[in-house]
Amino acid sequence: MRVYGVIGWKNSGKTSLMERLVAEITGRGFSVSTVKHVHHSVDLDHPGKDTYRHRVAGAREVVLASADRFALMVEHRGPEPELPAVLARLAPVDLVLVEGYKRDAHPKVEVWREETGHPLIQPHDPLVRAVASDAALKLKVPVLDLNDTRAVADFILREVGLLRPAGTADAFDRVIIVDWSGASSRSPAKESKDAIWIGVCDASGERQVYCRSRSEAMAFLSHHIAAGGRHLIGFDFPMGYPAGFARRLVGQDDARALHGWLAERIIDGADNANNRFDVAEAINLQLGGKGPFWGCPKARPRVHLSSLKEVDYAALGLREKRRVEIENPPAKPVWQLLGAGSVGSQALLGIPAVHRLAKATGASVWPFERPGALTLAEVYPSLLARAVAGSGDPIPDRAQVRLLARALFNLALHGKLAPLFDVPSEAAEEGWILGAGHAPLLAEALAWA
Repeated sequence: MRVYGVIGWKNSGKTSLMERLVAEITGRGFSVSTVKHVHHSVDLDHPGKDTYRHRVAGAREVVLASADRFALMVEHRGPEPELPAVLARLAPVDLVLVEGYKRDAHPKVEVWREETGHPLIQPHDPLVRAVASDAALKLKVPVLDLNDTRAVADFILREVGLLRPAGTADAFDRVIIVDWSGASSRSPAKESKDAIWIGVCDASGERQVYCRSRSEAMAFLSHHIAAGGRHLIGFDFPMGYPAGFARRLVGQDDARALHGWLAERIIDGADNANNRFDVAEAINLQLGGKGPFWGCPKARPRVHLSSLKEVDYAALGLREKRRVEIENPPAKPVWQLLGAGSVGSQALLGIPAVHRLAKATGASVWPFERPGALTLAEVYPSLLARAVAGSGDPIPDRAQVRLLARALFNLALHGKLAPLFDVPSEAAEEGWILGAGHAPLLAEALAWA
């Protein structure tokens, strides 16, 4: 567990800095817990309360639980508990910030203000790695501006290995690749292709997860995100449509507004049952009834959604393909909903899922938004088709997510991911495949240590 201390004399500003650091670091997507040491008696309970009565009756530990939080109170006798014993009670997080415990053996930043009248602790403690102050000091350790919370957070995160050094700002702690599915029922219990496969690659290694439904996959992602750290999550479906489509539906060339519009209309159950054909037909009708979507079960024909490709895209005023698909064959158009190459169904069901995930977590959806600590992006594992074919894996979907996650993580680890985020202007509306145009670099990165 990464532990970093914030120490200083009374009224130096420790608690204020702690509060700002927690907000700053959690705002970057990391999970944080705190420990505060006090020198006086502590009692959060009061006579007359039920929990107080439990303690007086002899209970050693009392848990007060509610829908929002729970508190554990422990009756302690004897010497004051040491910090390691306190830390052992905490659930795993990215970082524990400790206020106080000046003499314990963990790295610390000292908060010092001249007006307190106290001497500096740093000259006599080699574990004080920096001083945060509002005064101009000349010391052998870095002196940080006490009021520049971001700079202090950067220093601590670099110290504990959660922030890469300058020059590798495009790095992520974990890459997750999701091979999506537009199926209308749950996949078989036995691992197979044409299901949802998720590949995870980080410093601890590689692993692949088989999910039988889209809701199961999103629950898996939410669990990983909650653990904290910088995540790049790639989804194998289009996150945008050819130029002009968003304006026809939401009145503006804004892909994220279109995402929200679709999220309000798509219904996708835990068993994968969904209404994608209904939504596609409604869109076709809104645009004149002749497309752009096509492909529905022949057994259930629809007036405004053909089972075959009969769309005149020129007459409709929309392109069949985005620029990224034109430049990266054999990437398929976004309009087909059924049959081989029906990425249209994956997009209609995937975009709302991404929209809800971004809304719940504050993630950036690239390339419509700048990459952040949690970035969701469109990927295309077929950029590594040769490596997948030569992998020997009997389930190509599993090989795809494993290899693409590895390639992107290695690029991030070596600070060479940034060029993949440099995309043409059309991407701001249409979206873009992360790594398109960089297939040789992705293949090369597979072999990097």
